[in-house]
Amino acid sequence: MDTNKDTKQEDVDFGTIAHIESTVDNNIDHQEILNDVDLDSIETTKPGAFIWLVVLTAAVGGLLFGYDTGVISGVLVVIGSDLGKDLSSSDKELITSLTSGGAFVGAIVAGMMADRFGRKLAIWIGSVLFTVGAIVQAVSYNLAQMSAGRFIIGLGVGAAAMVVPLYISELSPTRFRGRMVAIDVIAITGGQVIAYCIDAAFEHVSNGWRYMVGIGGIPSVLLAIFLFWCPESPRQLIYHNKPDECAAILRKIYPNATERQVENKVLLIQTGVNEIKALHQEMTPYKSLKQLYGVPANFRALVVACGLMAIQQLCGFNTLMYYSSTLFAIVGFKNAVAVGIVVAGTNFIFSGISVKWIDRIGRRNILVWTMWGMSASLVLAAIAFSYIPINLDTLELETDDAGWAGIVVLVAIILFVAFYASGLGNVPWQATELLPMEVRAMGTMMVTCTNWGINIIISSTFLSMMKGMTPSGAFGLYASLCFFGWISVIFCYPEVAQMTLEQIRYVFEDGFGVRKAKQWRKQHKDELATRKEKEGIV
Repeated sequence: MDTNKDTKQEDVDFGTIAHIESTVDNNIDHQEILNDVDLDSIETTKPGAFIWLVVLTAAVGGLLFGYDTGVISGVLVVIGSDLGKDLSSSDKELITSLTSGGAFVGAIVAGMMADRFGRKLAIWIGSVLFTVGAIVQAVSYNLAQMSAGRFIIGLGVGAAAMVVPLYISELSPTRFRGRMVAIDVIAITGGQVIAYCIDAAFEHVSNGWRYMVGIGGIPSVLLAIFLFWCPESPRQLIYHNKPDECAAILRKIYPNATERQVENKVLLIQTGVNEIKALHQEMTPYKSLKQLYGVPANFRALVVACGLMAIQQLCGFNTLMYYSSTLFAIVGFKNAVAVGIVVAGTNFIFSGISVKWIDRIGRRNILVWTMWGMSASLVLAAIAFSYIPINLDTLELETDDAGWAGIVVLVAIILFVAFYASGLGNVPWQATELLPMEVRAMGTMMVTCTNWGINIIISSTFLSMMKGMTPSGAFGLYASLCFFGWISVIFCYPEVAQMTLEQIRYVFEDGFGVRKAKQWRKQHKDELATRKEKEGIV
């Protein structure tokens, strides 16, 4: 019998927590405690099916995010005059950008709720908004009603984009955190693929666009139901003085762990939380903002997280999601909605590949290896567009066939999407891990607001840019922004794979932490090797 593992679910002895709490006042090195490999040995155990089911449930929020941002591509092609008039380019930009506007507001509201009321409630409210928005869109008969429905959907999208990756990152075992957060990204891209397939299925059905938008209400109802079986974040439970509940959740996440390992994990989380409470007491929104922007290390983490998210939007990818059917119709493809499925499918497949390697290769390496390819692909598309005769007033092809240039545009876009999905489409959503817990919800709100604020600009100006700058000019601009982002990653983005959330807070203390993180990874690797040697593990 294994005497090191208790067979009964005993209550964790939290008496020793008092000692950990006292370390705040006795100036003991918290970083040393948090870096103790033995105290965090629970991370070497195999997580159970429970955490994967929770992550998959939460990722339904990501699926809804992807579906409701992707479905509009097909809707704009087939909606015709069903809203009482033929939609102009400005009308289409309004309908599209209102979702981004709603997401901007939704992210702010969800960010304020996440710390005070917990991550779960914010996700649940988001699922309700998804349902209401789908119904309003499906029964719309004028532009104002459709705009209102898209804005409500945007509120849900913002809540999901802000809280779901935050929730998953706080629940996930350190070794699997990158992959688990990436499941949310896969769900987003999967939702986009489903949206394009639904668009194609109902393209030639009378009032088919109503089915396209209405179907989005089904997963949101399921999410609202399944959330009742999901736990709150362990770090939130500790923050709100519920250590027994935290320990119970940790036992489910790590079913193969001993009681001592569970106790040690609770103590590690308690250490980080106590340090936060001792320094900042009760964090009001104002105090969170002050700590986020006033503490240099926090501000540097925020700059990196928001900067990477800004580049994700400025590279122009979401214009393909919103306007891909319109774009492919411009370059002469007869079944533009079906071609859009190829692009969405490429995004989905390469996002899956990213999940497999993100924790092994690292976030930074993936970005460095893929972002140059995005820029090169956009340059290729810009060159090909210069050979396609397009009427800039109507954005229609002036000939019957775009010829070889149209094929090159399609290939360039597929290459761009493949590079994007492998790196930049995924890594910015990991940004919550860069932010210390006391400002994590507020910081994640800022990151999400950066996403949707720039998304509003991109989605509301793309068609106008195509007319004013020409397609070659628009894609050339996106290429230059992407290249600038690649250079910024090389100098400013540290590798934090394999680090716990409590350890990451020290990376930005003396700069952007690229070298510091590299040194930590080398030291951590040596420590693990030494530990294996002592235990006789080959």
